[in-house]
Amino acid sequence: MAVHSLPPDQDDASVTEAATLSSLYSFLALTMRYPDPAFCNEPFFDTFESLLASLDWPSELAELQTWRRQTPDRLDDLRTAYTHLFITAAPGGTIPPYASVHLDGDGTMYGRTTERTRDFYRACGFDLLSETEPADHLQFELEFLAALAGEAKFDDEERFLQILFRPWFAQFQKKSMQEARHPFYKVSIQLIDFFTKEEQ
Repeated sequence: MAVHSLPPDQDDASVTEAATLSSLYSFLALTMRYPDPAFCNEPFFDTFESLLASLDWPSELAELQTWRRQTPDRLDDLRTAYTHLFITAAPGGTIPPYASVHLDGDGTMYGRTTERTRDFYRACGFDLLSETEPADHLQFELEFLAALAGEAKFDDEERFLQILFRPWFAQFQKKSMQEARHPFYKVSIQLIDFFTKEEQ
């Protein structure tokens, strides 16, 4: 995603809210990337634990801490779990993190929803820096939300969540909670749901 600076006329509270929300979305986007040593390291896991502690999610925090303590090669473990959950599980067990797979009715990528998502990015002044994955990959959608929040474009953020994110993520989350066995991915998906849920 392209990164733009905040408009100069934002007040301090709005700037702080925008920066916090942008950082949260950016962090959540990392949890949905294929694990890489560039970010998948001890400070990353420390931040994850701090976030769970700040939300007062003790059972999820304990689950993550137990996994860290008992797993000597966390990067390899996460790569195996990511591949199994999102790429190569048995038929019906894989949960592809692409909106079009869940919304377009034929179970394939690069569908109508992919185009709608890319068009929404561009209408807001953003575009993908790389075309290695479809525009409607969960990681990219969270990065886009981070970019919108970073510019305090809260109306665009809510419109994107309502029109293009929540309808498919609700299906993805339900399937993931049935299939995900790994604590890192179970908790990550719960966090994404928590921070993108419609305000009651």
